[in-house]
Amino acid sequence: MRFRLPAPGSSAVISLKPRKMLRGIFVACCAAMMLTAVATTARAQNFADDSRWELGGHYALLNLPYQCNGLADCNSGSSGFGGNLTYNWTPWISFDSEMNFFPDNGNPATMVTGGQVTEGLFGLRVGPTTRKWGFYSVLRPGFVSFSRVLSDTAPAGVAGGSTGQRQFHATLYPPPDWQAPSPYSSQTISTGTSGFSRNTYFALNYGEAIEYRPTKHMALRFDIGDTIVNYPGVSVLGPFKQHNFQISQALVIRF
Repeated sequence: MRFRLPAPGSSAVISLKPRKMLRGIFVACCAAMMLTAVATTARAQNFADDSRWELGGHYALLNLPYQCNGLADCNSGSSGFGGNLTYNWTPWISFDSEMNFFPDNGNPATMVTGGQVTEGLFGLRVGPTTRKWGFYSVLRPGFVSFSRVLSDTAPAGVAGGSTGQRQFHATLYPPPDWQAPSPYSSQTISTGTSGFSRNTYFALNYGEAIEYRPTKHMALRFDIGDTIVNYPGVSVLGPFKQHNFQISQALVIRF
């Protein structure tokens, strides 16, 4: 664009050059786009989801059998603690594991459950991630182990062993054709000479998990799901599976 001052007594003349104007606007736009791209790339690299390992500790709650008689009150919530370890193959697929310990679920020793409980789960975690959030589905086989289970084979003289007669309430696992007056607790079934042993059963956990990441290397994780435990048959009841509600809340370090 060029301006020429008018001479006295003459009109003003304005000369326009559109090509130069368009060229200037194009160069300015290109420069702005390049600066925006550079800033975006730097920000993305700073918060990239490139962490391979996740290590955390958590509080856990697991419903476990308590005086199980097949009724709705069969489960009792047990609090515990544990740790989790995750390896991220990709931002979508990970190997996920955790170990939990429940000091005492308050369950008297039975022929199936009792005492302290140890749980181990090892499987897959699948789902999308963003800078701040992760949304996952988990499928993890593993085990649940009870430390104090009545056993007819435990020898006398070993820790926890007993040569005496042990009885337990019929509410635990009554035979299908057995009729007991109310209350059930007034009836007992003899188990004979017994001791205590550790019993370990196959378990399968599935559910959902969510992570919130306030920083690149730290996350808060919440899991909710169902843990299915396969119990073997006993003298008065065959093998059965039981669903157990489970949640955990973890503080995770990502590196």
